Amino acid sequence: MTKRELVLESLNHKRSYKLPYHVGLTKDVENRLIRELGEDFIDKMGNYLFYMDNGSFTLLENNRELDAFGVVWLKDQKGDFGVVDEYQLQEPSLDNYTFPAPSKDSIHKTCNTIMTKGKDHFRMFSIGFSLFERAWSLRRMENLLMDFILEPAFVEELFEKIVDYNISVMDIAMEYPLDGIYFGDDWGQQKGLIMGPDYWRKYIKPALARMYGHAKKRGLYICQHSCGDISDILPDLIQIGLDIYNTVQPEIYDLKNLKREYGDSLTFFGGISTQTLLPFATPEEVKRETRIIMDILGENGGYIVAPTHAIPDDVSTKNILALLEVVQAHSC
Repeated sequence: MTKRELVLESLNHKRSYKLPYHVGLTKDVENRLIRELGEDFIDKMGNYLFYMDNGSFTLLENNRELDAFGVVWLKDQKGDFGVVDEYQLQEPSLDNYTFPAPSKDSIHKTCNTIMTKGKDHFRMFSIGFSLFERAWSLRRMENLLMDFILEPAFVEELFEKIVDYNISVMDIAMEYPLDGIYFGDDWGQQKGLIMGPDYWRKYIKPALARMYGHAKKRGLYICQHSCGDISDILPDLIQIGLDIYNTVQPEIYDLKNLKREYGDSLTFFGGISTQTLLPFATPEEVKRETRIIMDILGENGGYIVAPTHAIPDDVSTKNILALLEVVQAHSC
């Protein structure tokens, strides 16, 4: 059975001989592991998923980068993320802003890489900053949240334009034999939603339903990433067609209750904490806790074992190897 077939077994909530896994790494950690363990180590990890975003940046001076939407980011010295340095929408209006056209060449290049390197993997095209995050990167989060209340017509227009862009990107990507679309968009805090469930349902849910539906028409699976506590809206996500929920932080959820309540409808992707377990535990504690989580979330399928985020640089190589030892060997 191929890696892709094992993921499909899990998505269909069938108990298989092995749980699929995906150990994502930040670029700093990937480079460190290659230095310490050899050029071929990343390939030897054996991940079951392969997905990529076609996002590209233009390097500017003073550690700044420009994205396709005209947003300038100040990049940190370490890590994969930065902070917005220049916002495009100073006022709640799109009158002086033009959305970019998708780069066909970039999307084709990304998809060709997915096809080539993905081989027998479960393959997804990733759209990061897919809605709320794209909106606040253009407008500034505190302004956007006030717009939710004061400028509803602007928010609806902004989200509609973002979805139009994403669907144009998806149409190009879906020329390839993908298995799914991975949407990245953070809505949760350590407790509850940033914007609250009512405003999420007013603005974000209909936009998501449109994107999900577009992919579902092509028979693709939907994977949604959001950090934090989104328990209030899990039924809504199931209603509009979500298949795979990432990232499932164990600090936030009672995993047994989560599996019991939603395990028949969702495949969980994540669960191994990058907030508390991987940075601070011993290798033996990592192994023990990973086995426990795999037993809980992997019962009757519906689980892709993974860290809750791409592993950051505060996680030791020993703990990464401990995690890999368990996920590579574990049978359900």
